[in-house]
Amino acid sequence: MKRTYIKNLVEGECCIKGYVETIRDKKIMFIVIRDVTGAVQVTIVKDECPEVYEQAKKLTPHSFVSIEGKCVFSEYVRNGGKEIYPDKIDIMSIADVLPIAPDSGPDLRMDYRWIDLRDEKKVFMFKIQSAFEKYAIEFFDKEGFIEIHTPKITTISSEGGSEVFEMKYFDRKAYLTQSPQLYKQMSMMAGFDKTYEIGELFRSNPSFTNRHATEFTCIDVEISFIESHHEVMDVEEAMFKYIMKGMKEEYGEEYKRLFGKEMIEMNYDIPRIPLYDAYKILKEEMNYEVPRALKGDLDPDGEKLICEWVKKKYGSDFVFITDFPAKARAFYSMHKEDNPELSKTYDLLFKGLEITSGAQREHRYEQLKQNIIDNGINPDDMQVYLDFFRYGAPTHGGFGLGIARTLAKLFDLPNVRDVIFIFRGPNRLTP
Repeated sequence: MKRTYIKNLVEGECCIKGYVETIRDKKIMFIVIRDVTGAVQVTIVKDECPEVYEQAKKLTPHSFVSIEGKCVFSEYVRNGGKEIYPDKIDIMSIADVLPIAPDSGPDLRMDYRWIDLRDEKKVFMFKIQSAFEKYAIEFFDKEGFIEIHTPKITTISSEGGSEVFEMKYFDRKAYLTQSPQLYKQMSMMAGFDKTYEIGELFRSNPSFTNRHATEFTCIDVEISFIESHHEVMDVEEAMFKYIMKGMKEEYGEEYKRLFGKEMIEMNYDIPRIPLYDAYKILKEEMNYEVPRALKGDLDPDGEKLICEWVKKKYGSDFVFITDFPAKARAFYSMHKEDNPELSKTYDLLFKGLEITSGAQREHRYEQLKQNIIDNGINPDDMQVYLDFFRYGAPTHGGFGLGIARTLAKLFDLPNVRDVIFIFRGPNRLTP
């Protein structure tokens, strides 16, 4: 018999496949079976189906089964008012006693991540991740972007050798890519005009915060023929509006059922605040001053507080912080014409957390080379990258968006690891 997903059950004969969520065996045995679409109660009356009952007695929680029988509707039954009276139970595998419980600590749950993910809310998070990427791709397609796949093994790094995993590549040294930045820019020199990539990146930053991972997924975007970083922000804002609209239409009701609140909407323009204006707001209206050592950026507390202020004043969960000091940004960032001490750069904050860095890039060969020198990097080490610019380069800019950070804030979760399928951090290399 052909399989029916639980959410699609109708009255009549059916075959479902999934795992055992709960078992209750008294005079009548009740088994809740869950698949990726939902859960349904299976009811077994011992005297009416002794063979099926004996087979069911072998089951343990989280055993995987295939069940054939008759689906009936009843207003007294949970899980959508449906229940199944089985004629046949095929056991795919019997589960041992689980090594984790709902109240287990995060490290233990990460040790058994595949079991930890057998949870309706957690499965839904990855449905949202899939939808997020789907609507992003739809947006890029409608806007005429070309998808590219940049190499993940390279001889150059976007920051001149910092925070990269070194590896042996046959008879020479190579690195795992920390960003597709340099190759995104190369696509502009190739005349692609607008490109995007959704891919894995690697950062050898020994950070143990709730915001960092050593392997993560980003959406990276690059566009040509711009005059300002504000044009890059325009693209990202339009992308977010498209994604959020699509996700709410498709999953808004399920999100509300599972999390008890409405999924956010973006029926507003994202405020744009220069960094030094943000400092002023924090000091004068939030009674907070960013530590001197971190001037040139926002610290985590500053990010949270400025987002609180923006939410109260503009009703926005997002805010662009713009015009960072040139010395605090990467060498490929363009300096502002009217104030070379500042750069044409921005960060996008979402509910108190930076999820994006973006900029207009420096496209002039000699100026770019000087920026590299000014950042203390030997230009000889970056010659492969510099060569991209020797044969003509358009004005261009782009951004990189961390998907895990975005989803963590969408679900108001404290740690990015909760929305990453298999988390990698300084102390986490398994499973």
